[in-house]
Amino acid sequence: MPPTCSQLMNRARGVLIAALLLWSATMAHAKTYYVSQSAGDDKWGGEAAAPDGKTGPWKTLARASKETYTPGDKILLKRGDTWNEELRPLGSGTPDKPVLIGSYGDGNKKPVIDREDFKKDLIGIHLVDQEGFKIVGIEFNRCLTGVYAEYAAGSPDRKYLWIEDCYFHDSLLYQQYQDYPKRKIGIGLCLFSHETKNKIVASDITVKNCEFRRLASGIWTNSPDNFNKNKGNIYNFGNFVVEDCLFEEGYQWQLGMRGVAGGAVRRCVTHDIGRNFRAFNGVAGAMFHRCKNWVFEDSEWGYISIGLGSGDGQAFDFESNCDHMKMKNCLFHDTDGAAMLLCCYASGPEAHKDILIENCVLNGKCKRPIRPNNRCEIFNTTDWNEAKWKDCRFYVSKGNVLMHVADPEKEKRSTFENVVVRKLSDACTSPNLSAKAKYTASTEVVGSEAATLNAAKPTVWKASKEADQWLQIEFPAPTAINEFKIKEDPSSSVSRYVIECWDDKAGRWVGCFNGLDIGAEFIAPIVGRTTTKARLLIKHTTKGAPAIVAFEAYNDTTQGKNLNASGK
Repeated sequence: MPPTCSQLMNRARGVLIAALLLWSATMAHAKTYYVSQSAGDDKWGGEAAAPDGKTGPWKTLARASKETYTPGDKILLKRGDTWNEELRPLGSGTPDKPVLIGSYGDGNKKPVIDREDFKKDLIGIHLVDQEGFKIVGIEFNRCLTGVYAEYAAGSPDRKYLWIEDCYFHDSLLYQQYQDYPKRKIGIGLCLFSHETKNKIVASDITVKNCEFRRLASGIWTNSPDNFNKNKGNIYNFGNFVVEDCLFEEGYQWQLGMRGVAGGAVRRCVTHDIGRNFRAFNGVAGAMFHRCKNWVFEDSEWGYISIGLGSGDGQAFDFESNCDHMKMKNCLFHDTDGAAMLLCCYASGPEAHKDILIENCVLNGKCKRPIRPNNRCEIFNTTDWNEAKWKDCRFYVSKGNVLMHVADPEKEKRSTFENVVVRKLSDACTSPNLSAKAKYTASTEVVGSEAATLNAAKPTVWKASKEADQWLQIEFPAPTAINEFKIKEDPSSSVSRYVIECWDDKAGRWVGCFNGLDIGAEFIAPIVGRTTTKARLLIKHTTKGAPAIVAFEAYNDTTQGKNLNASGK
């Protein structure tokens, strides 16, 4: 006889009660531990933020590293305190109940793990064969490796590592590192797999809203065979997401991703890489090596330098066999080498497959040929690399070509669909959209007001302060823009700026172009967008307040066309 409706309801009620009891028991078990270098004592139990006569916060990370943590536990470090120690917690969490390493206390300062000498092999947070960790709001200073997570050969798939709102900075040690894991290079976050087989040992990794500054490299994934060009199709990591991160003033690859199956890079900026540095095997904003099934969206790579004589100098580097990679709405600009490198053979046994680059802008300004007489926007090692360029815009500088193929083949697998190829010198020749716009500014000097920039006899806008000043254009209606022109007064010395457009739907400013020097005239193509206002946000000057002669917006409407596999 089938159960009655009442019986079914009673069963469902029983299942719900059992689930609630299980959840309640789990949450009751979760504990919060506090660590304060300034006010703690390792003799206390660690379960109170301030001493209460019975317990109080621990003092050292060494004490916090002796505890075995379970799902839902929290390790909170006091804001404003600094430790020169490694935190190596025991235990694991789960994806739905991770162990949280976070902060507590008043103020905006993050707790700091400062190892004081990045030339020594010292780590900030060290995880070994663990999963279910969430690290939020920690600063890592002068660590050879800020967060180091390693996984043994034969390890099961360790799931969930989340790193958010962390600041990794000042670790510029750079040495020959082919024998990694002998750590010889300064990295913000490194995941290392000791597995040599095609087996996932760590997945569901997220890095969000973090800043990586003055590091030899920002994020690495690595394994013993990653530098063996005869080992293809080995994937030890899966589902790696990097969102809303800034990589700046670094030395080499700020994303050095090897052997990762599945991932995404969204709304990230990589800027000013390789300056005053010499790499033994080249500089790139990002290097993806033996990866597959990635998506890149709304991100920017710019100002990649060969420094003191490094090789390459490209914004983005696809190495070895990278398959099923999709890029959309990305900007690549101001590179000493090609804007993009599609490289195989030298670093792996197979060509790339199914790379789609859509609605992207390449403006490399290549200064250094990878080989003699081949300055180009795209350096392609072989025609067998499968890359499709769709709805893209290419700005080619004088003396450059669109693409150079090092090893031509009869079978050509690159395609160019509805692309615009322009001389950079022809940019900003369409009507000036700022002519009837309203100019305003953060501050201004009397006689050098922003409002006069589009007058019949324009003057110069000069701010009354130095850093974080802005000059804004407000359009009478939503306006499509894909190019900007900036002119700086000879008295001014802008050294870092961002062009931003207002996102009416989100109600916030969105970065469209990150720049360094401006000079007499600078052309900045962007990924096209429609906006009601744009602004030039000046972050730094070398000396004195900024002074701008012109900040103008344009929208080039040149129609795209299909090119042959050689890019002609």
